[in-house]
Amino acid sequence: MKRFIQFIIGGIVGFIITYAFMNFSGVRFAGEIAVIGLTAVSIILLVWSIVRFQKIKSLNFQQFSGVEEDEVEERKYKLFADYSLFTNISFVFSLLALSLSLITTQNLMLTVVSLLLVIVSFLFIQYMIPMMKHVYPDRDFPNKSDSNDAQGILTMADDGEKHVILNGLYKAHSLLNGSLITAIILSTIYSMTKENAQTFSIILMALVLLAVNSNYLFVVRNK
Repeated sequence: MKRFIQFIIGGIVGFIITYAFMNFSGVRFAGEIAVIGLTAVSIILLVWSIVRFQKIKSLNFQQFSGVEEDEVEERKYKLFADYSLFTNISFVFSLLALSLSLITTQNLMLTVVSLLLVIVSFLFIQYMIPMMKHVYPDRDFPNKSDSNDAQGILTMADDGEKHVILNGLYKAHSLLNGSLITAIILSTIYSMTKENAQTFSIILMALVLLAVNSNYLFVVRNK
């Protein structure tokens, strides 16, 4: 997980440098570099998600007992949390890549690839509830088609799990308020100094979404 955090931080720093480069060079060229970088990171995260899912399935086919069984349950939980984190970050990066592609590059191929990644990463996120059945095969999860599936998951969770979920939601909500205020201030300042600020505002919104989702998932993962 430490390597993953370094990977994401490195990607964000690289993206910021590329965006700054857009202000001093051809916007279209720099925009294409940013979109290609975001799509590459998104694909890598989706591959990591698939690897996590395969590991969970592999553990389910093995027999464990005693302390070892508890350790395997904990490992499956961590793998599922990683899957959730990777797919959510991949979705945000794909969405940002699609937005930048439409605004700055007008490159049809990059737009199509970004759109496909948005769809694929969204489908990966939608698969989270069916995947939970592999993590906890003995539990009766609500169907995805159930309009009240969130309430069903809370009802199924024990008191400790409910505490972790509520703690994560509280911290995510607190971060959301501060992040939105900061984003509004930065967007206002940037709009006063630059004529075209929509790209900057979109990037800020994506960063807020990334920060809030990641904060919640990290809290849940490190319960």
